[in-house]
Amino acid sequence: MLDLSLDDTDFIFDSIFNNTQLDGQDSGYDTADHTGTCSEIDPSCANVRTYSNDQDILGGYYTYIHPYFPVLPPPEVHQIYDNPETGTRRAPDAFFSSQSAPDFEPSTPISLAISALLALIPYPDDPDPLGTDSIYLRREQAQAFAHSAFESIEIESELVSSTMQPSEALSSESNGLKRAPFHPQGPLENESIVALLLLSSYEYAQRGNIAKMRNRAGQALTAAIDLGLHALGDDESYYAEANRRVWWMTYISACQGSILSNSPPPVLLYDPRFTTPGPRFSTDPEAWTVFIQSQQVIVSATQFVIDLDLTMKTKHPASGIWQRMLELESLIEPLVLRADTWALKSSPPISLDRLELKVSQALRGMARIKLNSARIKLHRYCAFLDVPVFTKRHCDLRSATSSNDASTISPPVCGCSATFHQISSLSSLSSLSSLSSPSSTLSPSSPPAPSNPACNILPFTSHHSAKICLKSALAIARSFTSLPYPQPVRFQYPPPTSPSHPTSLPNFNNIQTMEFISPYRDSDKSRIPRMVPVFACCAMQAAYAMIMLGYKTRAMGFGNGEGGAAAERLLGQLGDGLEMILEALRNYGVAYEALGGMREQIELAADSVKRMKAGEN
Repeated sequence: MLDLSLDDTDFIFDSIFNNTQLDGQDSGYDTADHTGTCSEIDPSCANVRTYSNDQDILGGYYTYIHPYFPVLPPPEVHQIYDNPETGTRRAPDAFFSSQSAPDFEPSTPISLAISALLALIPYPDDPDPLGTDSIYLRREQAQAFAHSAFESIEIESELVSSTMQPSEALSSESNGLKRAPFHPQGPLENESIVALLLLSSYEYAQRGNIAKMRNRAGQALTAAIDLGLHALGDDESYYAEANRRVWWMTYISACQGSILSNSPPPVLLYDPRFTTPGPRFSTDPEAWTVFIQSQQVIVSATQFVIDLDLTMKTKHPASGIWQRMLELESLIEPLVLRADTWALKSSPPISLDRLELKVSQALRGMARIKLNSARIKLHRYCAFLDVPVFTKRHCDLRSATSSNDASTISPPVCGCSATFHQISSLSSLSSLSSLSSPSSTLSPSSPPAPSNPACNILPFTSHHSAKICLKSALAIARSFTSLPYPQPVRFQYPPPTSPSHPTSLPNFNNIQTMEFISPYRDSDKSRIPRMVPVFACCAMQAAYAMIMLGYKTRAMGFGNGEGGAAAERLLGQLGDGLEMILEALRNYGVAYEALGGMREQIELAADSVKRMKAGEN
């Protein structure tokens, strides 16, 4: 397995690549093998997750969604549980409903949106959760909830006068909502925003529709600003924490849309009008800060990639690209080094007095993934010329089938040295000079100086950038492994008290009287999907870097027993790192279908590298 300390990464890299210093977005959503509709399948042959009331839906949210997307207030002890039931339905096109409460259906935007995500999770007792029938049923149930959630948002924002007296509509005030809130500590007017954010993640990870993902996030952003959630200052009212979380998760989602679409963000990253302070964790006060900061950093790196790509395509002046890369590296490097000191666990203990420990662990894990992904974005052009390795376009990575051949693209000049990708054979090493010693550190303030003043596009050598990409890719692989798994627990109810009252509810006021049971064994935790993987593009960035490094190692004559122990060690680390990335995508794929395309692309490219013979180009 991958050595998690990786203290010898520099030594291994330099011993292999020493003296090398000279010089249509595809969503991955494929239904070719999954045709048909739920109405063609006997629902009795598969299990569909349902809930019997809003309280149980909220419990499902806190169990599966909240650790990775904490948009609602911190939970109370009695809110963290999972009580799903198998579903039944009265007509082929109806919702599945719970067996204990067949008349219950979620009816508000937020309960419907949460239900859409929870419906994607296999029922614990499903004997074949990845079988075709089970996938069909979950897909149709989730889409029905998502469609109803969006319709419900539209209905709640409707004006009566728009239908009855349109001439009076422009002067009418909006209708106030007259229903109980879904969450006792969440403002009623925020619920549609939360629903839009959850639907945004659903459109990306399940349906592979980035345009709709951005649209939903944009609607949420507009609604949040209209409510003034961005400018709350030092508000300490009852709903203060709920408002902070809704605003900053809206900000995160809006920025995520720009990252995934490789386009400018819809807001200024550091807009002075955004005065709402960050949310709070009593157990980890800095978790939210580093999470928000990591999102800002990766958006900045994405904008750098956009501008660099435009510079190369149009052959326009570099417009300060050199200096921007130095400034971004000087910003990112200390953040990455600090993130390397965090101690993260994939299964933090459930602690009743630290209910959001898992959330803080997840936020820090996602922050570390984003920071290292930003660093790969910054350096991958210089390291690898952005040569495509995947057959389909993902994120901002070009596809091999739709791109021009790399030889026809004007490469970015990196430190006036032969770029890393040009090393084609072991014999090339004899004429190349060393970059640094195994113990050298990477300093953005003093990159290897170019020998020719005309080289004024990128400041780093390809060797230097490739080593950074290696470190960051392996860090991303480790971070995906460290992300906590959901820990679903059910209440163990007391024995029957009477025939008319077969069970009594647990005493939520006395935690000592509550018993919990887990529907999964520890060995089955990989079957429990982590949710809301809107940062999955970071996995593609890491995989790209590791595949390119594996390819160049073999192309230079190393591998298959050739080139010594260092080469074999590096290839082993790259293989283990790719397997960690693939395992994370497999876990997400338990619930989300659209990410299957990413996994398949990585597997295909990685397998091609494995089958290369040493010295083969």
